[in-house]
Amino acid sequence: MSLRNLDDLAVFVHVVERQSFSAAARDLHLAPKTVSKQIARLEQALGTTLFERNTRNLRITGEGRAIAERARVALAVLEEVQELATGGSQELSGTIRLTAPTPFGRKFVAPAIHDFCRLHPRVGFDLRLSDQVQDLYSGDLDLAIRMGELADSRLVARRVADNRRILAASPAYLKAQGHPAQPEDLERHNCLVFAYPGLLQSTWPLRKGRREKPVAVSGTLCSDSGDVLHAWCLAGLGISLRETWDIHEELRDGRLVRVLPEWEATPSKISLVRARREPVPRRLTAFSDFLFDRWQQAPWDH
Repeated sequence: MSLRNLDDLAVFVHVVERQSFSAAARDLHLAPKTVSKQIARLEQALGTTLFERNTRNLRITGEGRAIAERARVALAVLEEVQELATGGSQELSGTIRLTAPTPFGRKFVAPAIHDFCRLHPRVGFDLRLSDQVQDLYSGDLDLAIRMGELADSRLVARRVADNRRILAASPAYLKAQGHPAQPEDLERHNCLVFAYPGLLQSTWPLRKGRREKPVAVSGTLCSDSGDVLHAWCLAGLGISLRETWDIHEELRDGRLVRVLPEWEATPSKISLVRARREPVPRRLTAFSDFLFDRWQQAPWDH
């Protein structure tokens, strides 16, 4: 494959990532007609159609998706070869496609990206926030911040922080409804439950030292949004099992109060995960190291 074809391949991968010819053209500082010409030239060279085009949207073909997956690997290998040729001294560059839970991403990932970009200004980010788990393979993503245990064995995970969850409510709620004295009392309270299709966290796995006690909870309000549960808790609508990173400021200033302070959920992990793709671009390793160093002394638990 010629150098021109390699450039066309890189443009193709960028179009796949942005799902738009015009967006890719803007990112690459190219004219949209130039991007279209490069994709057409690549299709001719490969002898296959990469995109189904119409006036309303752009959809990648099955062949195009398979080629894009392999092209990323090939381009990453070429990037690694270039790094070896320059003795690893080349400045980090390229885009990191990252997904994270909405509240955590807004509060901690976005500021971390800001500081990382100050150190490595040629690295760009595509940050996608969602409270639902995103597929790193079909979603064209490099990395994800995940809470808890991983169900997908295809992923490579690195713990970057601990995830503690505690019970909390507003002073107004506790004044009106009283303080639970033991975990079983939660059954008589309005509990704010996280839920989305296929998942309802109606059992809270509490522990006190080595003693574990799963408690069935219920309430009139549930949501698939951590931000919504946070707001409802602040508004005095019930008791919530919240992450310390989510409510540490409210606990400090008294807007929320710990409930059953000797009890908390079984601890879990905050992990940075990636798909099993080799080689790993140097920018991903550098960003992983950066988050690990930044969150080992988690600011939300001090």
